[in-house]
Amino acid sequence: MESRTVNHPQLGRGRLLKTYMNGHEFEVLFDSGKRFRLPAREFESREAVPLQAVITPMPPRKSVLEGEQFRARQTLESLRFGIVPVQDVETLTIGLETESISLNRAIERSRDRGGEAMAVIGDYGYGKSHFIERAARRALRENFLVMTASLDLVEVPPSKPREIYRALTVSTRYPDSERRGLRPLLEKAHQQFEVVQNLTHIAPLGERCPLANALNALAACASQTAYEDIIQWISGQIKPTPDMRVYLKKPPTLYAAGEVARQYIYLLSGLSVVAVQLGYSGLAVLVDESEHYSLLKVRQRDRADSFFKSMIYASTGDERIDVNRIPHHYLAQYPIPFAPNPQLFFLFALTESENRLPIDEWLTPSQIVRLDDRFVERDIRNFMRTLADYHHLAYRYSGAADEIIQHAPGMLYRTLTQHRINLRELIRTAVTLYDLLYLYDDTNPNGLLNELADGLGM
Repeated sequence: MESRTVNHPQLGRGRLLKTYMNGHEFEVLFDSGKRFRLPAREFESREAVPLQAVITPMPPRKSVLEGEQFRARQTLESLRFGIVPVQDVETLTIGLETESISLNRAIERSRDRGGEAMAVIGDYGYGKSHFIERAARRALRENFLVMTASLDLVEVPPSKPREIYRALTVSTRYPDSERRGLRPLLEKAHQQFEVVQNLTHIAPLGERCPLANALNALAACASQTAYEDIIQWISGQIKPTPDMRVYLKKPPTLYAAGEVARQYIYLLSGLSVVAVQLGYSGLAVLVDESEHYSLLKVRQRDRADSFFKSMIYASTGDERIDVNRIPHHYLAQYPIPFAPNPQLFFLFALTESENRLPIDEWLTPSQIVRLDDRFVERDIRNFMRTLADYHHLAYRYSGAADEIIQHAPGMLYRTLTQHRINLRELIRTAVTLYDLLYLYDDTNPNGLLNELADGLGM
């Protein structure tokens, strides 16, 4: 395929390398040197790149599934559960235009002004996890490192900052690498010793700073085992080992229990400072499933409050957070944050309930996004049109979906706004309609629509 030039509103001009999912996604090498796979609808001057000119003709059906057909089937398997796979969150999104504008502005403020915090609230099945992944992909495109954690009551409870920190560090994603975890960042840092020197100089705790200690030890380390142990230790995964103590004589304690929120937010904001010094835009910390807070006991809620308030303050410096009321560990005192304006973006999702996090006390209305049923019929129709393309690509058939696309979105929209289904159920229903068209090639679309109306109680 002859390469063509395309333009993106944020990323600029680039060379179209390949199209995916029947032309709904473009893989582009931008003039900046970055290479991304993005929804085709994001590009300007679409008329200069007509879809029919870049879609590769469909080859004859083979007994072994080809790459794109297999991926389309994987996507549909997830959609049958009402879940949009992470690789399709931008292509298969219903609505969220206004919410995405708020998200994009918050990430830009984090990059340009030093930080921002944001909360997303929605009932079950209204796309909070989808929004989190959308935020992750946007932050990566803006050259942020991205850390994500999904909270629960067993392994990563909201009241245990150390466990949240451990989950976050393991998940670290990079805009310029497929690798995960802190190792790529720490490797890059100790290879530029001026970064280590500068961090050591500005560290509020000086020689007692765990992050500065770890970077200095890595720079001096001559043992691969010790090197790995130091990375695992500063990531919160292990206790100090004899091998690492050769290069890190007295490692500061990373506390597991007690009032430890300050220590771990100090480390996260410090990692953001390192990221900026290495040429990244900053660090985006995204926390999902914060609704588990409502199931905590009173003392546990206090410690969860300390974590979320510390993260918000580290990201924004907002005086509505009284840092003097965030307790220190009885054996160590840590400032919040590591340095002023650390280019830290914090987004967390929660379900609306009587006992949820008191975010109205911590954030302004503009920092709170509410996901509800404010979708319009057009958004659902666009989703079903794209879904039809995925379905045809997955199963290579020619069943007509025009009648379904014409009439089903209105039924689904009305049922959604009446709160008789949620977004997840809408997605499952849409996939089922196309499954029936494929499985029963003699299906009358009008009869199928009548059955849908009966099933929705219309």
